[in-house]
Amino acid sequence: MYLELRGQMLQSKLPGFEPDAVQAVFMDWNIGNGTATVFAAMDGSASVYLSSGGGYIGGGQKYPEIRNAALHAVQIAASLLSQFKSTETIDLPPADDVFFYLKTSRELQLAIAKEADLIAGTDPLADLGAMMQEIVTQYRLNFAASAD
Repeated sequence: MYLELRGQMLQSKLPGFEPDAVQAVFMDWNIGNGTATVFAAMDGSASVYLSSGGGYIGGGQKYPEIRNAALHAVQIAASLLSQFKSTETIDLPPADDVFFYLKTSRELQLAIAKEADLIAGTDPLADLGAMMQEIVTQYRLNFAASAD
């Protein structure tokens, strides 16, 4: 289910945006027992999916913190276009790598970073990685607060 949903999202197109605008960005990373995917879109949508099952959806519509993090992630991705290369594959990352995919209406692009370099802040994609992690954090904070 995870791979099918991830594939559909990576290959879908959002209508009504400029052709070369970054419509969405994805971050995939190995979490030991599987892969986590964080999605952020130009419309403020944001989701988190786990290959082991579960995740979060719909928070960008309900929580301004999640929406703002998604919008900011897309802005950061757009500023990093030189780090991305066109791709036709939608592979999952091996351990220690983090894959970033961005979508325009014309193509899918990929950038790869070492997880350790993202954590250290030494990779050019570090700010994007941090903002994608902020989406995860905001989901945890907002969904935990709504459960109380």
